[in-house]
Amino acid sequence: MRPSNTGDLKPHKLISYFENILNDNLLDEVFIRRMISAVYFSLFNYWSIKNICKGIKGKGKRNDSFPHVQFIQDLVGRGFDAQIRTIYLYRVAVDHYTLNQTTVTLTSNPYKGKTQDVEIGKNALKRVLESAKDILNFLDKY
Repeated sequence: MRPSNTGDLKPHKLISYFENILNDNLLDEVFIRRMISAVYFSLFNYWSIKNICKGIKGKGKRNDSFPHVQFIQDLVGRGFDAQIRTIYLYRVAVDHYTLNQTTVTLTSNPYKGKTQDVEIGKNALKRVLESAKDILNFLDKY
């Protein structure tokens, strides 16, 4: 099965929606954590489908499984080091660590073994959304 376009996996509306509710007083840590995770995975899926449309094969029976480290390294190699590091750092924090504030140790190259203290809140979400928009602009032309 080969997609005819990437339209179904474009994360533009999701990111825009998150930006619109950024200052909502109802946002608590649970919402912010899920939003950060969703931003990361929506960009990853968009990047993956773009690769498939370009004829780049992933793994698995349908060649549609790409490793996260490949996503990270591809964006670093294209000049998005600061943006992908921000999104990756906070995604790891929200999906793998419970305490807030916490110390995150990254496990994928080129950041393997790097440790940083992070706090999950609206400022973190704002940084993630800003980085996501930069990456999204690139992925639209990818």
